[in-house]
Amino acid sequence: MNPLQERVIHHTNRQRNPEKQNEKEHQKMKQSLQEICEAQIRNETAMRKVAKIEYEPVLKLCAMMHVNAGREVNAEHIRECSGILKSRTGMFSNFRGTLQRVILTKMALADDPAAYLDDVTDVYGKLKADHKLPGEMFAMAATTIVENCPVERRTEVVEKTRQTYAMMKKQHPFLTDESDLSLVALMIMAGKDPVQAADEAEKLFQAMKHDYKIGSNTAQSAAMVLALSDKPAEQKLEAFFGLYNACKAAKHETAKDKAMVIYAAFADADYNLNETVASIGEVDNWLKGQKGYGALTLGTSERRLFAASMVLKDLQAGGAAAASSATNAITQAIIEELVLILVMIILTGIIVSTTLSNSFS
Repeated sequence: MNPLQERVIHHTNRQRNPEKQNEKEHQKMKQSLQEICEAQIRNETAMRKVAKIEYEPVLKLCAMMHVNAGREVNAEHIRECSGILKSRTGMFSNFRGTLQRVILTKMALADDPAAYLDDVTDVYGKLKADHKLPGEMFAMAATTIVENCPVERRTEVVEKTRQTYAMMKKQHPFLTDESDLSLVALMIMAGKDPVQAADEAEKLFQAMKHDYKIGSNTAQSAAMVLALSDKPAEQKLEAFFGLYNACKAAKHETAKDKAMVIYAAFADADYNLNETVASIGEVDNWLKGQKGYGALTLGTSERRLFAASMVLKDLQAGGAAAASSATNAITQAIIEELVLILVMIILTGIIVSTTLSNSFS
């Protein structure tokens, strides 16, 4: 066991018996968390009425976006956005593919859906330059930049995102793909320059790979999320694995795959480990009884990712995360990007499975 792993275990055990918090504050936190959970289910139900034929993980992501924005699904407004999207993009556009529902949700949450789409398509055009076959994740990365970057910085952020992505692609040609673009853009918007972003992510990646034997795909995504925080690398790694290990001890952990990266999103949060793990367990147990969270529609690991994301949302709302609204916005963007990546993995599996099944039938 290396020194860093020993510190992670110490970090986890040190918080097993924290001082008791004020009971009223604890109750208030639980009530606010319940409200977030109920808002998620309420918006999922509304989304199912808007999109009767849609993959369940996509509906959950769209509902989460509404909850993060403090909004309720407006079916009529989403239909209006659909009309705008169809009038301004071609049938085979990356804005009208598997993730069209996500694009429509983002448009519906914008102050001016048409202007938002114009901004996104403009950034998308710059982002995909030199790429012969850009996929849907280029479009998603464009939305991330538009939603989190001032207009006057967008061209700079796009260029630096492309530079950083190219560096990472050169370093890991078979590991880095377009699903990493949004996280790369977030690193740039967090104030990293291309060399710094690629270097920090690589150091964290190597630490996770060699010290903790984490799979390459998971390690790369987690490294980019952790790189967003300015805290020391060892402190971020301790917190990341400390939270995962504590959830595992409580039997409410995700699988050790892409879903695990959600714990990295807590890097800049100020939280009590025991209470946070207990809250994740409470939400996980509650979600088991809700429509769309059973074994036939969503795996246990994915459900626990949603549970952790709701707890992090509650921490933000209570002011436990970093104080600035800009940081909270970035954290919400991270959560949505991680869920989006997982959604794409699930959808790819479904599509491949269906294709293979049809080819042998």
